[in-house]
Amino acid sequence: MEFASALCRTDRDRHVIYLSGRDRTADRLLETARVALGEGFRNFCAVSGMPFAGEDADSTFRHRFTESVHTLSKLHEECGDRVITGCTVNPYKYVAEDLCLQYAKLAKKINFGARFAVAQYGWDMQKLQELRWNLFQRSQNIPTVARLLFLTPERAEAICTGRVPGVHISPDLEKVLKHEMQFSRAQFEAAQIRRLQIHAAGARFLGYSGIQLSGVDTASRLEVILYRIAQGLEEFENFEAWCGVYRQYYERLDMAPYPYRFYFFENLLTCAQPPENLMIRDAKIAPLSTSERMALKVGKGLFSHAGDVAASERRLTKKMLFSCRGCGRCRLPETFYICPETCPMHRANGPCGESNADGTCFLEAGKECIFRRQMRIVNELRDYPALEERLVPDGGQEGE
Repeated sequence: MEFASALCRTDRDRHVIYLSGRDRTADRLLETARVALGEGFRNFCAVSGMPFAGEDADSTFRHRFTESVHTLSKLHEECGDRVITGCTVNPYKYVAEDLCLQYAKLAKKINFGARFAVAQYGWDMQKLQELRWNLFQRSQNIPTVARLLFLTPERAEAICTGRVPGVHISPDLEKVLKHEMQFSRAQFEAAQIRRLQIHAAGARFLGYSGIQLSGVDTASRLEVILYRIAQGLEEFENFEAWCGVYRQYYERLDMAPYPYRFYFFENLLTCAQPPENLMIRDAKIAPLSTSERMALKVGKGLFSHAGDVAASERRLTKKMLFSCRGCGRCRLPETFYICPETCPMHRANGPCGESNADGTCFLEAGKECIFRRQMRIVNELRDYPALEERLVPDGGQEGE
């Protein structure tokens, strides 16, 4: 906060402070927000936090991550209208279960206090429009901010080799980036600025309230990019003109990471605003397996009141049946008998945005995200509100 206060001497009510839950309790984050309020800041974006570079599943598990929805709820409860709270969302998911889970978690964040959303960075403008149309369909049309990444050759290489969690590009776009990496550094930078121009203008036509630039590391480069983006905003008279240039720029590339290519709506990028007859695609969720159905039945029979007794009670049985890893409060009945502690980041209220393109955990190779299974259960029970309206409490440390 000292750094932010020294950097932003004016217009502090127009800046956004990110609050990370890594190794911080919701109460500590609330204290930070109070200090920020005293300094004139009032816009906060809550994030759960991420593993640091080089951390694996085991080392990540040793840290606690306060989920963003808990931070949002705490800020909303304690600060009310004195703060404007926001959240993040990753719309760049191309498997039906993963996409539905992202939108369900976004709805939960909105229900518990989020008043704006910042999208993960990506390059598929259909996905950015899909996010806007999804909010419209749910009557949760909060302001949205599109995050745009300024690529360097090093960042492009990391993305092409899959080293950036949650960012998955198509083979077509990967081919384009690898071709651009053969340019001189100045030519490569010019290509990226042109890409930022097109995407920033597109975000405006798609209804985004603003953009967040990532990856700009010097003030001089920032000035150039902002000037060029301003030029780009003046370049296109309307959505149709922009859409023509966007399609021509990417030469009809397939932007989905093959073979994963699910989109929630038909006719994306055919018009700027959602049509009256909004056509939703069928999100075909895989059925529960026999073993999953049996585990759910056993859980209901044995542990329907597990949250009302000590978490240590019958722990061996819970470990054998549900891979329980121990926490301070058992939440099995609230998570469809899938232990949230089997997630390396202890998530209980929805998935992170960093899962692999096929839905597996980015920290544990080949392991399915626990929320994919929860999605199958919810679909079987037709209990979709549970994903959007139920605030699952933090489990705390074992013995608490």
